Amino acid sequence: MKKFFVTFLLMITVAVTSTARAAEFEMVEYSAQVKLQWLTAAGVPDAENFLKLLNRPVFFNAENLDDFERIKLVNSLYQELNYSAAIEYVRAKNYRNVFDLACSLSPRAMHLGDEGRKVVVGELQTVCLIGDWCIDEFGKKAKRNVKYDAFWLQDTAGMMKSADKLKGELCIIEQGVMIYLADDVRAQMYENIRAVLKKHGGCLITSDFCQKKYFTDVAAALYGDSEAPTLYAETKAMYEKVFDDKLADDALQDEQEAIEFLATHGLRAEKIPLFKSTPKLNVANKLTSAQIQRINAVAAKNYLWVITAI
Repeated sequence: MKKFFVTFLLMITVAVTSTARAAEFEMVEYSAQVKLQWLTAAGVPDAENFLKLLNRPVFFNAENLDDFERIKLVNSLYQELNYSAAIEYVRAKNYRNVFDLACSLSPRAMHLGDEGRKVVVGELQTVCLIGDWCIDEFGKKAKRNVKYDAFWLQDTAGMMKSADKLKGELCIIEQGVMIYLADDVRAQMYENIRAVLKKHGGCLITSDFCQKKYFTDVAAALYGDSEAPTLYAETKAMYEKVFDDKLADDALQDEQEAIEFLATHGLRAEKIPLFKSTPKLNVANKLTSAQIQRINAVAAKNYLWVITAI
């Protein structure tokens, strides 16, 4: 199966001939792999399984980057915190339906699917094609409970059609997407999310509205306050080099501005701790006891926004 899967990927690459489709493939190829690399470095098993199946060269390496090992640890920790916080919230509220938006291949979906929850992963077509082939390797529960569905975030009808495949209240998860979006796309995405929540009930969880402060706090917990801005800037620069575009890292990072933005789109936010209790992280075995203590303090901060329809 693996040999056939690699051949299939090559066929997709050859088939993507137009300029628009080639650009989409490159963007999706990037987004589908980058988080897998960080989560695999953290020690998340499902991410490692995906990365082995993809069997592709890594995007990031240490060439000309003196700080790469520090960058890798900060990003691995940050991504595992997001990964684990979302899973914990879904479990705590016992959501049976999860709508994972623009999350790439979503190791989290495999984890929640194995628990018997229904998960729809909303992504671009290329990721969905790859995900459909990979899912066979994650066992019967994941195959039965997880579905990849292709639509653009600003596609109102497409997002609703996908959400309608989940029966009952749902938890929408959106992490690390907002900074990549133009203002009009971002606004339309939240209009679409409100429509889904009004129809189905439930909530959206995200840390995107405090992403910069949250990431910087993680970096400071590992390497100190003086080093945190540099690690944030270097990470941003590395993402921009791979993505070949500027990231809107200051978009809606002011709390009041973000709340007003959400209200404009018929949404309200409650800020809660990332974790209610001390998280158990795979990456912890790479940290000192002092670093773990400081990270536990970050995990207790109100960096998870629970967003509902007004």
